[in-house]
Amino acid sequence: MSRCLVIINPVSGGGAARRYALDLQWKLSTLFETIEVKFTTGEGDATRFAKDACERGFDAVFCMGGDGTVNETVNGIAQGGFKSTFGFIPVGTVNDMSRALGIHQNPAQAIKRIDINETRTIDIGRCNDKYFCNNIAAGVIPKVVEEVTPKEKSILGPLAYFLRAGQALFTTKDYTYRIKTENDDFICKSPLVLALLTNVVSSFERFMPEASVDDGYMRIIIFKEYFILDILSVIPLIISGAIYNSRYTTTLTVSKASIELLSNVDDLATNMDGDPGPSMPVDIEVLPRVLKVFAPSKHKKKKALNLPKLPHIDL
Repeated sequence: MSRCLVIINPVSGGGAARRYALDLQWKLSTLFETIEVKFTTGEGDATRFAKDACERGFDAVFCMGGDGTVNETVNGIAQGGFKSTFGFIPVGTVNDMSRALGIHQNPAQAIKRIDINETRTIDIGRCNDKYFCNNIAAGVIPKVVEEVTPKEKSILGPLAYFLRAGQALFTTKDYTYRIKTENDDFICKSPLVLALLTNVVSSFERFMPEASVDDGYMRIIIFKEYFILDILSVIPLIISGAIYNSRYTTTLTVSKASIELLSNVDDLATNMDGDPGPSMPVDIEVLPRVLKVFAPSKHKKKKALNLPKLPHIDL
């Protein structure tokens, strides 16, 4: 391989990306003939840089940042026709995509282990005119997740998102949706709807054990209406990897879906790979095995845990 673009988000990980920038450049300089480095300064930069690299015939595009930077870079590669192989070093708070692919969570180790001879070709999703590589969420959680402060992320890490999500679930606010897939067309009420491409959500690597990054499907998890005390049962199921197969959810395995909001609200935010996503309605589809990624060819996913069930309490 000859040319590689390196995109670095200098503020990711509280500045960790900037600290590891030279290490990444040196490593890649031993693997590619030409290295070009660009630092992001605002939203959309990584997308623009990656698209331009694809159009200019770069063999690879690497990025270093959190899930948002990964998402932007993948969007650029998608807009550029998937012509460049994608690589990344995780330095964010959650790093869902790297967990799903088995990339080391320590940036120094992830850089050290880069092997351009190990690749996988994975699915990505398209939602309206945007692309995603991990998940989309709609309902009570996306709004509060966006309110997590940099200080909370620095102190608590992924736990900051989990605590905010738990707080949101206690509101028990439901929205009414119409969901259409290749097999179903129905109306439901739910506090939270998730569309997942991988087994990982908010750093929980057992959230959807059946999912794979290259199986051509997404899992739509529809949380059912519940009572406050049901939270005591829901949280252990999320942690153990059994929530998708419980009485608190309905799970669909599909390749396409349309989700329309029927509730009388001004707007309902979605969250895409950890950042704000498109507004309702959304059309989602899986693009099977279109993105070539530098990642371990063999990665053993974590299996679901067998935790004791808590009793259901009727109010």
